[in-house]
Amino acid sequence: MKTRFSRIPGFRFGAAAAAAAVLIGIGAGSAAGAQERANRLIALLEAQKPAIGVWTGAIAAPRIAKVLATSDVDFIVADIEHDILDFNVLHRFLLEIQDFSLRYRTEPRTTPIVLVKLANRATWDPRYEIAESLKVGPAMGVWIPMVESRADLERAISAVHGAETSAFAGINVPKERREPWPLSPQGELLVVAMIETEEGVRHAREIVETPGLGAVQTVHIPEADAKRILKMCRDRGVVAAVDASAEDVKARIAEGFLLISVGWDFGLLQKSLGDTVKAMRGAIK
Repeated sequence: MKTRFSRIPGFRFGAAAAAAAVLIGIGAGSAAGAQERANRLIALLEAQKPAIGVWTGAIAAPRIAKVLATSDVDFIVADIEHDILDFNVLHRFLLEIQDFSLRYRTEPRTTPIVLVKLANRATWDPRYEIAESLKVGPAMGVWIPMVESRADLERAISAVHGAETSAFAGINVPKERREPWPLSPQGELLVVAMIETEEGVRHAREIVETPGLGAVQTVHIPEADAKRILKMCRDRGVVAAVDASAEDVKARIAEGFLLISVGWDFGLLQKSLGDTVKAMRGAIK
């Protein structure tokens, strides 16, 4: 099985890691087929199937966690960048998603995968936060804001590669699979890079070609640049992420996006509440 990282020069994790990656790649097809993935999100992406997710900034609210855990989304992005960085709160949220999904779901379904959107941007060196986020609970990857260079991303991926992941023992993820995908074809950890600055756009090609990158999301950049980066992703086999609505999701998938978000939980709550109150007032009149 030929993987993207085997075709890209300049991988900086060192000879030992490179050799290990090659060994993992040999026979990965049979191994991956023999053992079902713990990360259902990666399983969908490998099969080129769209995955639907939701963003939340309310990780300190158990009732929101219960709603998210028992929903039918494939993934949840726990956004710490726009909240207060508190590893104890993150720890509780990650465990609540697992617990609530198992206890309160009315129909059996795989627990949504949680990806942590980091508080520390790539340019600020998020290695400590990555190490702690993957240690406190079963987060299945990281969403990294403000990636502006290959060096930024390699530094973050190296932290994912070397993180203490004892939290995965409780959900039966073997140690050898606690690696970034597709750097390890059997890896269960997803790394998503956000390109959202002029500097990131200038270095987009080297970012997209970084070994260990799973997906890219572009925000706050001109549409022409976003389309160019989407083409890079499609050419390199990197997953593209985007926000979408029920009205435009088919068009987004046709463009090549697979990692699709319905938006923020509070936005959905705000819209539903607003529509409900408006309908009630209309009925009263």
